Parts: sequence; C-alpha cells; structure tokens
Amino acid sequence: MGWAVRFALCIVIAVLAALLPDVSWAASPLPRSVLILDQSDSDSAWYGVFAAAFRSTLGAEASAAAIAVYTEHLDLSRFQGRQHDEVLLAYLRNKFRETPIGVLVAQGSASLEFVMRTRTELWPAVPVVFAAVDEETVARLDHRRDITGTIYQLQFGKAVTAARALVPNLKRVAVVGDAWERQAVRRHYKEQIPAFVGQFEFIDLIGLPMAEIRKRVAVLPDDTAIVYTSVTLDGAGASYIPHQALAAFADVANRPIVIDAETNIGYGGTGGFVATPAPVGQATARLALRVLDGEHPSDIPSSAGDFTRPVFDWRELQRFGISESRLPPGSEIRYRAPSLWDQYRWQMIMVLAIVLTQALMIWGLLVERRRRQRAERASRSRLVEVIHLNRTATAGALSASIAHELNQPLGAILSNAEAAEMLLTKESPDLDQIREILADIRRDDQRASDIIRHLRGLLKKGEVKLQEFDLNEAIRGMLHFLEPEAIRRGVELKVQEVPGATPVRADHIHLQQVILNLATNGMDAMSSCAREKRVLALETALAGSSEVEVSIVDSGTGIPDDKLNNIFETFYSTKPQGTGLGLSIARTIVETYGGRIWAENRAGGGAAFRFTLPLVKVPATT
Repeated sequence: MGWAVRFALCIVIAVLAALLPDVSWAASPLPRSVLILDQSDSDSAWYGVFAAAFRSTLGAEASAAAIAVYTEHLDLSRFQGRQHDEVLLAYLRNKFRETPIGVLVAQGSASLEFVMRTRTELWPAVPVVFAAVDEETVARLDHRRDITGTIYQLQFGKAVTAARALVPNLKRVAVVGDAWERQAVRRHYKEQIPAFVGQFEFIDLIGLPMAEIRKRVAVLPDDTAIVYTSVTLDGAGASYIPHQALAAFADVANRPIVIDAETNIGYGGTGGFVATPAPVGQATARLALRVLDGEHPSDIPSSAGDFTRPVFDWRELQRFGISESRLPPGSEIRYRAPSLWDQYRWQMIMVLAIVLTQALMIWGLLVERRRRQRAERASRSRLVEVIHLNRTATAGALSASIAHELNQPLGAILSNAEAAEMLLTKESPDLDQIREILADIRRDDQRASDIIRHLRGLLKKGEVKLQEFDLNEAIRGMLHFLEPEAIRRGVELKVQEVPGATPVRADHIHLQQVILNLATNGMDAMSSCAREKRVLALETALAGSSEVEVSIVDSGTGIPDDKLNNIFETFYSTKPQGTGLGLSIARTIVETYGGRIWAENRAGGGAAFRFTLPLVKVPATT
C-alpha cells in the first residue's frame, strides 16, 4: 500500500511539474523587459540595424508600460565550445541574478542553439523569441512549446542567380568565407553547393588566410564570379568584422563579388539578393510584444519570411562594365553618382523656365518687330504716296505760272530764230549778230530746260533718298516755281539767307515740297490784301550752334487764335477748298529729319511759319 501511494504521489508531482509553467504563466503577467542574446560581437553591423528596428518598433507599438531592453553579445563565430559556454553561463547568471526577464530574444541560429543548451540553468520559465534563424536549425532543435520567432533562409541558389546576372557567361564560382563549421548563418551552403557542381566549376577559398584570399581573387578567369559568405576569423587566426573582411580583399578582386547581407553593401561587394536586418528586427519585436501582452508562444506560429531583396552597388557595376538591364527585376541601385539633374533639378528647372520665358518673350518681340516694320514700311509707302500726291496737286495749282514761265524762253527762242533766218537771207549776213542771237537761244533754252528739270524732280515718285545738301541752295532752286506764281499773284518775294553754307541731311525734294507748301499757303493768305502790301519773305538763320531755322513770313491776315494749335493736324484746314494735308505733310517731313515746325502770328500783322533742321556740320565762326 505504501508503495502504491508513493507512486501515485510521484505521478501527481510530475504532472504538476509539467503544468507548472502554464499555471505560473496564467497566474501573473510577464516582466516588461527583454534580453537580446546576439550571436555576434558588439561591432556587428547587422545587429546594429536589427537592434535599431527592434527598439523603435517596441517603442512605437507597445500598448502598456515602457519595456526595458538588455543586450549581450555572445561572439559565437569566433569563440565556441563547452568552455566558452561555461564562461557565458557564469557571466549571465551573475549579471542578471536580480533582474527579471520577460522575454529572451535569441538573435541568430548560434544564439538560439546556445539558449537551448543553457536555458534550464538560466531562465527555464522565460519564453523565447528567436530571430533570423534558418529552417534547418529550427527543425533540428527539440524546443518546448514556449518558443516562437522569425525564420529566414539564405539560399545559395539566389547567390547563383545574382552571379549569372553579373557574369552572363558564368562558368566558375569562387566561394570566400570562414570554415563551414564556423558559419552559423550559411552553414547549409555546404549541403546546397553540390546541386550546382554539374553547372559550374567551384573554386574553394573557404577558411584561407586573408593574404592568400587577396592573391587568389586577383587572378580569377573572366568567366568567374565571387560569392562572399562571411569572414570573422581567417585561416591565419586574424579576427575580422564581416564587412571589413570584404573590404580587405575587394580592392584587388578582378571579378564581381556576390553578397547576401545588406550590411556588406558599400564595402566592395557588387550586390545580390541581400538579407535586410531591419524587417527582421521589426517582425521579431512584434512577436515579443505579443508574448509580453499575454499571448502564449505556442499560440503564435513562427513568422517565416524571405527578408531579401536585390540590391547592387552602382560603383561596382561601373567598375566591371555591368549594364543595369541585366539585373533582376526590381533591383535597387545604391551609391549612384548623382547627375547634374539629380543635384540641381530645381535650379535647372528654374533656369530652363527663365530661358524658355525669355525665348518666348524674344520670339514675341521679334514677331512684333516684324509686324511693326511691315506696318512702318506700309505707312511709309502710303506717306510717300500722299506726299507725292500733295506735290502733284501743288504743281497742278502752279501749272499756269509754270506754263507762263516756259512761254517766255520759248517765245524768245522763236523770235531769235526768226531774226536769224532774216539775217541769213542777206548777201552779207552779220555773223557777229548771228552769234549773239545763237547765244540768246542757248540761254533761253537752258532756262526752259531748268524749269522742266525742276518740275520733273518735284513730280518724280520714288523712295526717300537721304543726301547732304545746302539748304540755301534748295531754297534758291524753289524760286523757279515761286517767282512766276508770285508775279501772277502780285506778290513780292524777299529772300534773306544766313551767310555761308547750311548743310543738312534729308531728302532734297521733300524739303523743297515743305518750302513750296508753306510759301503757297502764305501767298493764299495774302489774296485779300492790297497788291502793294503782298510781301512774302523766305529767311534762313542759325538757331544756336547746331540747327538752321527757316522762316516763311507773309503779310496777310494771320491765323485765328483758336485754330493756331490745330493747323498741323491731319485733315484740318482753314481754307474752304483745302484738303488739310499740306501742313500735316510738312510737319511729318520736318520731324522725320529730326526737326520741329510751328506757326505764330506776327505783331505787325500776318503769320510766320518756321521750322528747324539739324546741321550736319556746325559752321565755323569768324
């Protein structure tokens, strides 16, 4: 009977012992603390990114009080064996004797293996969340129900895919790294490589000293790619951080280097399907939070993820002449040298916008300039037509006087010719008298020719011709037209010239037309005056040192004061039969050649029309 009781008690104790963790789990909440056991050393670049993502996720998503996070680096890549386990065991037991831990986080396969070996002695009732552990390690462990975590698998096949992209004619693969037994993360590569032996020749550079690695990677055949796993302790016993070991031989490598960890980007690796620690840290933190918030690990399935993406170094692609079009779809290119567009995009956009705006403005101004030039040419052409019509009308008005003026030399020529014929009928003609008659005929013919030439010049139609001439001579030339008309109207002409030359630059015919229009208007204004009071004065004088002033002064009735300011307007006339164009044309011509024109009433009666023109050469004073 005693034996049966004792047996029953043992069974009850065993059952209670098995159920004790669950009972205690439900009895009280877990401490708000996490201890991360990292398999690497404190300089691990992977762990730095992992821990930053882990802590930030805890801080952002924690629903209760703040969570304390502790970290211990086990350095299991460089130190292994029972003695190292005992040292770590004693250290951790003493350090965390008084510190309650809510969740153990084992970062890496080697760390998880260490936890499972030592858990019963350190934290037998603390749930475990593992991170970045391969499937083989998880399957191999005889873990209890209070364990969950993130599983990821680095596949050697992905390294081969990246190698084929970087070396299209790939025939050889050189593998660089620690001895396989020291590689906690990539230990399974050794079992996966034989599947590719029939496709490639493998060059084994595993476990060599760094000096030998540098020597071998510098002389590889062209159809080779290098696959770098991790070097923490080389064949000569030298200790490295994995990315530092990569940089130690990448500078002499003559072929692209395939890498599988994001933390090795930027140290000479060309790229590949790289594992990214940040997503692993985030996923692990969320699992730890669920456990701290009361979920049992047995109810949380392990999170399996790829956690890899294709990432390449632009500098190494350029070094080996690798086109980006050969890379896997969705590849990320880092360290790309920024183009001018990348560096100064907004400045270039602003400059281009300004240049485009200026170009459009210049184009618009050019178009407007062409239109204005066409309009000016058309206006000038119409003005020339109007000026010509005005000259023709003025010449028509003077036709009677011109005809009378021509009759005088023509009649004298006829009389002299008849007299010469009579002398020639005599037996002894007086040759001296005949010579005098011929001289008179020649003089009268020249006079008639001058009248016709001046009339043709006045009526000639053509483009404006700028020329330098003496204004006094131009006025004298107009007397051929004005004198006959003045005689016909009973007007006395008086001409007073400034001494010396008065050189101006203009169209000779245009200025003669101005003088003719003003003189004709002056004679019209004196038509109602007594014949003895009809005097028209044409005067030139210097206006300062750089202009010459021309005045046409009449002795008529003057200009009404209310019309004095308007007489130069187009189509404005004080005469019933006037067109209103003569004075307007006169003003246009004078202003075209840089002068000005005005009218005023004289104190003693009559009106004075005056205009100035710039002198081409200032006359010298004596």
